[in-house]
Amino acid sequence: MIRHIVLCKTKPYSPLLEIKQKIENLKNEIDVIKHIEVGIDIKFDKASSDFAIITEVESLEDLKTYATHPKHLEVIEYLKNYLTERRVVDYKT
Repeated sequence: MIRHIVLCKTKPYSPLLEIKQKIENLKNEIDVIKHIEVGIDIKFDKASSDFAIITEVESLEDLKTYATHPKHLEVIEYLKNYLTERRVVDYKT
């Protein structure tokens, strides 16, 4: 299993609930996704990101399929309107 984690900072007043819905809906669009969730930060620490995306797929090949899927690319284009910073880590579980 591969876990793909993305941490994002956004512009002020970004529609975080709408972003969460669009990202989590990818589970219905991309069959290689085994699990996907978006956590919106509770603002406990000033240095924190605004939200985290946790996605799980079976293999590196599935991660590539997910990364290049047209529906995923569509969401990325949408996110470009709001993101100011993005960090990623991928690891085997």
